[in-house]
Amino acid sequence: MYWVIGIILFFIALIIMVLVSRVTVSITYIHEPNRNECKVHMHVFKGIIHYSWDFPFDQLEVEDDGVHLQYQTDLEVGKQDHEKDREAIFRAESIVQRAHETREIIDSVYQFHKIVRKFLQSIQIEKFEWYSTIGTGDAGSTGVFSGMLWTIKGSLVGLISHIANLKNPPLIEVHPSFQIPLVNTNMQCMFSFRVGKAIRAGYQIAKNWKGRKQHVRTSNPGLDANSNGKY
Repeated sequence: MYWVIGIILFFIALIIMVLVSRVTVSITYIHEPNRNECKVHMHVFKGIIHYSWDFPFDQLEVEDDGVHLQYQTDLEVGKQDHEKDREAIFRAESIVQRAHETREIIDSVYQFHKIVRKFLQSIQIEKFEWYSTIGTGDAGSTGVFSGMLWTIKGSLVGLISHIANLKNPPLIEVHPSFQIPLVNTNMQCMFSFRVGKAIRAGYQIAKNWKGRKQHVRTSNPGLDANSNGKY
């Protein structure tokens, strides 16, 4: 009898530990004359599970059937390491189709934006750094593009601070290159969220699936000439 209670308590403790654990995601994007890549690292359970993606955008190949991108994934569980080479193919028609499908999902979930916004507010951005160097070789146009880049970065930081929690002040810099045509950028972002918050958001989305149409039908109790609810 006691061992049954012990097993139940163990699983309850395990579930609680999973729900309160945090997923940490680190994103690094680097664009230089001879380097253009994005790396994404995800850590779960204090680094016990580690998954990463490496996207070398400088190896994009345009072919007849679409744009091909070779990338690498790496899964580490404890001391076991599993690396794989993968390929993604981007086609214009498939991108448009995915956009329509995403739009349909958003329209099918009642209060989708509210659910997503509440989840985003629970995300903690622990690090956001974005350093850039831009130049056209002409002082006038370099100054204009530098000002535009400052505006873009400031707007992005304002948006991030509005939808999520910034634990530390973001670091952004723009260095104009007045003499040499140059475009360099280095962006690093690290954020985390609790597994329980993500599960709750997923549950609410599944619960409210197709709920928007039902809500519209029942939100107006008036009747038309055929004694049907108004839409």
